[in-house]
Amino acid sequence: MKTIKAMPITKESFAPFGRYINLMEIPARSSEDFIAHSTPEILTDEPMNLGITICKAADQFDSVSMERHMLTEEPQFCGDGEMILTVANSAPDGYPLEDDVRAFIMRPGDVAIVGKGIWHDANHGVGKDTMYYFLATNKEPDNLKEIEWVDIKPQPVRIEVRGEE
Repeated sequence: MKTIKAMPITKESFAPFGRYINLMEIPARSSEDFIAHSTPEILTDEPMNLGITICKAADQFDSVSMERHMLTEEPQFCGDGEMILTVANSAPDGYPLEDDVRAFIMRPGDVAIVGKGIWHDANHGVGKDTMYYFLATNKEPDNLKEIEWVDIKPQPVRIEVRGEE
């Protein structure tokens, strides 16, 4: 089984898989009661629903299967702790390939907009169970066709949570 190390997400490293935004780097609106950061552009070209996932913590894990969305991008917002986003830029009409799998460490305030046709696994928390938010299509029947989990070929990939910093 191939093993890879997760690396910190950056605009450059994530570019083959979609777009990356660090919300904390965007100038904030603030008052005595709040500080708010928001994206300067529209995140997707489709109407979306908001979802939340609690992902389990793991020092290492095996990425066994992935899904991809052919009709929409999928913004994922890192919530209350670090997490690992695992992706593959393999042919979307086939299956995710072991040699294409990459893993990224996301921190609170990070947003990864997974591109159309990019394979991705469920995220994993770093050091603790972690919450993240995502946007997904809300158009029937497109949303039903968009979710299909496919095994990584020829075999799963082991992800080591701490990569090069």
